[in-house]
Amino acid sequence: VFVCDNLSFSGLIQIRRKHTRFAVRDLRQLTARAVGQLGERLVGMEARITAYRNLRLTDSRAHDLVIRATDCRAITPSQIPEVLAQWRNSAHAEFAPRNGWSLWNACTEAFKSVNPHTAIARCEALHGLFDGAAGVALAS
Repeated sequence: VFVCDNLSFSGLIQIRRKHTRFAVRDLRQLTARAVGQLGERLVGMEARITAYRNLRLTDSRAHDLVIRATDCRAITPSQIPEVLAQWRNSAHAEFAPRNGWSLWNACTEAFKSVNPHTAIARCEALHGLFDGAAGVALAS
């Protein structure tokens, strides 16, 4: 699980199994399989961030993505002013370049005001939007 300090959540691998009497027995194998997948998934995460950083945005395109973020319920209409304020003047110097990564972080700054369960769902929606905008195709 990746959790940024601005409450951007993303899960790389899930382990699912019914809680039968053999669940504890199988846990070691399931965990080992999940850990074995981490290297490939981390490369995918790095590719996603690189694609977001390479996504050059004009103010007009950024504003369009903010509205589309409300359409997919990644942010609420009341969060638009906060997102745009962060886009225009980020509180973090590393997000000063005007690109997809800085807009992504402007959106996730708004997640600080919501509960973590809501933030997870919104982050997934935001990834879907930005992956499409940046041309990212990650294996799930």
